[in-house]
Amino acid sequence: MQFHYEYQGTSYHIQLEPGPDGRREVTINGRSLAVETYRLSDGGWRLVIDGESVVGYSAADGPRRQVAVHGETFVLAVPERQARRRAAASSGDLSAQMPGQVIDVRVAEGDTVQAGQTLVVLEAMKMEFRVTAPVSGKIRRLLVAAGDVVERGQRLVEIEEDAP
Repeated sequence: MQFHYEYQGTSYHIQLEPGPDGRREVTINGRSLAVETYRLSDGGWRLVIDGESVVGYSAADGPRRQVAVHGETFVLAVPERQARRRAAASSGDLSAQMPGQVIDVRVAEGDTVQAGQTLVVLEAMKMEFRVTAPVSGKIRRLLVAAGDVVERGQRLVEIEEDAP
């Protein structure tokens, strides 16, 4: 699996491959690491890198990926060209990337929204994650309300994309 992100003006090319004995071979900009990965019941990951254990969480936020490690959140951007391809392939349906609670819903069914506009704010692991519109369009269905508890993969919003 390959991923491409930008962080603070630097591009990162990440490749993940299954390795021997359940480890993953991770290559970041040519630097290889053997990483043990353990999925946590709350949607996070425990990673063991060079004997050091770290717990992390990630959530998609439109063309960005928010990654929380050691209480600090890093916002990784998908390169513009790749973000356009993802948006074109998107059906306009948005799902929770981790379990959490809906703390704010900023749209209603029938509202017109712009790509990048915040639609729902989730709280997970004491952090806020903004779910943004991947495309411009109209809110077809709103499937959550403030106070709802959501599971990973649960659909939150359906957007009817504007015609090009």
